[in-house]
Amino acid sequence: MRAIQFAIRTLSRTPVLSLAVILSLGLGIGANTAIFSLLNQVLLKELSVRNPHELAVITTPPDLKWGRNSTNNAGGQEAIFSYPMFRELEKNPAGLEAIAAHRLFGANLAFAGKSLSGSVSVVSGGYFPLLGVQPLIGRLISANDDAGAGEPVAVLSYGYWRDRLGGRGDIINQPLRLNGNTFTIVGVTPKDFHGTVFGDGPDVYVPLALKPKLTPGWDGRDKWEDYWLYLLARVNEKTPRPLAEQKLNAVYAPLIAEQAKTTKMGDKTYRERMAASRLKLQDGSRGFSTEREGMRTPMIILICCTGLVLLIASANAANLLLARAAQRAKELAIRVALGAGKRQIMRQLLLEAVLLSLAAGIAGLIVGVWTLDFLIAYMSQGSETPNYLISSRLDGPTLGATLAVSLLTGLLFGLYPAWSAARGSIATTLKDDSGNASAGAGGVRVRRALVCAQVALSMILLIPMGLMLKSLVHLTRTDVGYRTGDTIVFTVSPELNGYSFEQCRNFFQRAEESLGAIPGVQSVAVSMVPLIAGNNWGTSLKVEGYPDDVNADTHSMLNAVGAGFFGKFAVPLIAGREFNERDTAASPKVAVVNERFAEHFFGKGNPIGRRFATDGDKKTLDIEIVGVVKNTQYSSIKQKPPKLYYTPYTQMEKLGTVSFYLRTSLPAEQMTQQVRKVMAGLDPDLPLEGMRTFETQIARTLRGDKLVVQLAGAFAALATLLAALGLYGVISYGVTRRRREFGIRIALGAGVGKIRKLVFSEMAWIVAIGVLTGGPAALALARLMEDQLHGVKSKDAAVVAFSIVIVVLASIAAAYMPSRRATKTNPIDALRYE
Repeated sequence: MRAIQFAIRTLSRTPVLSLAVILSLGLGIGANTAIFSLLNQVLLKELSVRNPHELAVITTPPDLKWGRNSTNNAGGQEAIFSYPMFRELEKNPAGLEAIAAHRLFGANLAFAGKSLSGSVSVVSGGYFPLLGVQPLIGRLISANDDAGAGEPVAVLSYGYWRDRLGGRGDIINQPLRLNGNTFTIVGVTPKDFHGTVFGDGPDVYVPLALKPKLTPGWDGRDKWEDYWLYLLARVNEKTPRPLAEQKLNAVYAPLIAEQAKTTKMGDKTYRERMAASRLKLQDGSRGFSTEREGMRTPMIILICCTGLVLLIASANAANLLLARAAQRAKELAIRVALGAGKRQIMRQLLLEAVLLSLAAGIAGLIVGVWTLDFLIAYMSQGSETPNYLISSRLDGPTLGATLAVSLLTGLLFGLYPAWSAARGSIATTLKDDSGNASAGAGGVRVRRALVCAQVALSMILLIPMGLMLKSLVHLTRTDVGYRTGDTIVFTVSPELNGYSFEQCRNFFQRAEESLGAIPGVQSVAVSMVPLIAGNNWGTSLKVEGYPDDVNADTHSMLNAVGAGFFGKFAVPLIAGREFNERDTAASPKVAVVNERFAEHFFGKGNPIGRRFATDGDKKTLDIEIVGVVKNTQYSSIKQKPPKLYYTPYTQMEKLGTVSFYLRTSLPAEQMTQQVRKVMAGLDPDLPLEGMRTFETQIARTLRGDKLVVQLAGAFAALATLLAALGLYGVISYGVTRRRREFGIRIALGAGVGKIRKLVFSEMAWIVAIGVLTGGPAALALARLMEDQLHGVKSKDAAVVAFSIVIVVLASIAAAYMPSRRATKTNPIDALRYE
């Protein structure tokens, strides 16, 4: 304790230096704290349920699910099951404590006369008991609810109850309309439970048995070849996973064998493989998600960036402590002469370093929370509700990691300065009048090496950051193929309110006419698939004159659009015609294809007049190609335009959701009010989803990329600043040590330019070594992230040159003040001092 008190008193004698170390390290530790917390919450954190390590996701081979299959962000085809198969496994969960099912759907929610678009998760009666989740208010869904006993019930999520309904205390037994059907609210989930699919927390939970009420055009409960449910199991901690899997497959094997006998899908080989397939139990502690894989690489890039920043900050701190040790050299020598052991001196100096790092850790926690608050605010832009998925509250793992990083950093930057100070010669130090004996040539070389390392690490950050920035600029300047300016977009789903498909089609036509009559609206375009919003809709085709075998690529993306769609978006028509009002449900089926579609299926031949059929009708080629348009972006501007065909939405048999695109001469805010008024006149219970400008919709697909670039840029700027400060310290210290030399040179007639050249030459050598070592390392790192780049090569000369210029300018700025001080050296004072 006395050693700690003495260390604190010693550090307080040099408050500027101590504050500089704490600030430098605090920024580095804070950046690491924020990004580690984000990484932990996104990639590592387990579900907030009872014993999450016991949970398992059930999967089967994905290529054995011919028939109807529907997936979402919870997982791919390997993770979906039919309703009948789930019910059979639920009856006999051999080797498991229980099996539960869930699936998320879009929904129109209406409460107390207010409608909005949201999401609903259908869950089996065992879902909440399996997870061990307790209600915040009321009760949760039970087995009786899932058996269809009693009235339809619903459980609200905490976020929907708190933010949409104002946290009403009298919410229990209130009516809630979901897709036109009335449900009774019986409970609210706890605040820290967001469902079992990362990034897709539902607004409402309803019993699985009531699913047909939510999707009136699709029952989904009667066919073994209708795959759409995700299954979650709990394995008893005393049962090894392989044994539980073996017992479960003993139940599954006869079920899948019987399905293979009765299925009409596939050939003999397919059915044999189906009968031999088995279930697997995958780790379910973190729930379901396909988004995590897409976020893994950006998260790793950011954590590497913050790690490099911390290394640079540590090098800075080591340099400052070396300078401090040099100033204290005579004091330490006297203490040794009076009987203090060198190990004792070293321990004391290490303790001071650790205390500084712990103080920096506290500062880092504050910086980390601020950074997380910024990230949460950024990610919540455009959302009407708070982000409950990511929190700025630091949990145990994050606090533990911050403490470990602080202690490790203290040892990292404090070890060499402590060892260097403790091993100094007592006699030499006491004889030396300047008090800098311990900071001789060896110490100076180490400090220069540390700054060289800082410059190198800055290059390793600057070059990849520059490549990501150039890639982002390329994406934002990509020609999407559509006219995007002065256009408002929103989506409606009348099917979810109980409309039949014919009623939906009539509603869309009435809405298109009514919206077109609004003053200031120049055109109204209709699209089944939202344009460049991350959505996809594809199918396999049978195309006239194209091979129809298992190895042929007959897949194409599709979209259903309104009359005049291409002219309204200024998409060039290459051949044929576009859709018009004569293309109705009663007229012959027609299609317009893009250039990639035409080239893939017809080569250099003329596609006009050629015919094809969709996957659902292989016998009759009933769709005639009447036009060819230029390629446009489809789902994302980060992907190349796919093979794509368009059909009139009036000829779609099952269409319950469309997006409207209004080109307007009025400001967006003013037009939005008019649009809501018109649509409410058509159906006041129908919510309008995602109303925004078209340009905003496109920009939203790049929000993640922009955030990564902004963070990487901030970290690169911080690294460069820290490296410049380190260089300033070394150059400044070098000027002090060479004061006598400069005095003599000036006395002998050396001019200002000569003195500055001497100072800048030292800077140039340090920077050159740093650039030559960091540049190749940065390019090697850039090659590893090539799949994250768009429109730019990993060895982009302009980016490398720009990074070098940034480092050189920062270095010149760092060396300017020391060089200026060197030119003002008074020869008489310098010689007298010596």
